[in-house]
Amino acid sequence: GEDVASVTQYYSKLVNHAASSNNENQSTSHQAETKTTPQQTLDKRLQSLVTSSPIMLFQKGTPNAPRCGFSRQAIEMLTSSKVSFGYFDILEDDEVRQGLKAYSDWPTYPQLYVRGELVGGLDIMKEMMEEEGGLVEQLELEEFVTRDDDGATAAIDATAAKEEEPPMEEKKEEKSLDDKLKQLINRHRVMLFMKGIPSSPRCGFSRQIVEILDSFDASYDAFDILEDDEVRQGLKVYSDWPTFPQLYVEGDLIGGLDIVNEMVEGGDMEELLKG
Repeated sequence: GEDVASVTQYYSKLVNHAASSNNENQSTSHQAETKTTPQQTLDKRLQSLVTSSPIMLFQKGTPNAPRCGFSRQAIEMLTSSKVSFGYFDILEDDEVRQGLKAYSDWPTYPQLYVRGELVGGLDIMKEMMEEEGGLVEQLELEEFVTRDDDGATAAIDATAAKEEEPPMEEKKEEKSLDDKLKQLINRHRVMLFMKGIPSSPRCGFSRQIVEILDSFDASYDAFDILEDDEVRQGLKVYSDWPTFPQLYVEGDLIGGLDIVNEMVEGGDMEELLKG
């Protein structure tokens, strides 16, 4: 009887030891699986970059100072299409420059992304430009065109309807404009309302603020207030700020050129832009 008990006890210890070892192995294996590798970290960063703006161009140089002919041509196509876009200068970050080639399986630059998806390089862009409607229609970019035709049409419709409606309709129209402005302000984490577009500013103050943002390699979107007087006048009231350019970060007004210059001098601008 004692021999049987001894064997049983030994067997029980053996089973418990085996189970314990198995649990330790599973735990070690789980830790190995959940540990983030450098490649995963890079992929996550690249995904964040390609989705940082609805239209994103990875290029050599900046829109105001492209550093290769292919990048210059890509910028000119986007500019002539009057779409606002974000960009990243791959000459400033070799990790991104090399990593993006593998990430998207595309070996050259510039690279254009729309809504996080690779469109291609300069040749693809040229082919689309030659098609009916150009880049805007081929890539369905109507909502990003800086001249807001839809907004103008909606304003005409509201004016026509107001003649037949009671005064309450006027409040609805005001609310509609506020909604439109709020949507525009939050279209990108860093949003600039300026005269012209980043690659072709149409006033000295707008040019200076673009140069400041570019100097920090900031990803941002822009809206040309010269193309939509409703936005131009409405934003002055909405944000209680009478002049342009106006810079917004995460939906909050930062201010105009003077405020931005003060933040640059105080060393606060980089942290604000990088988030």
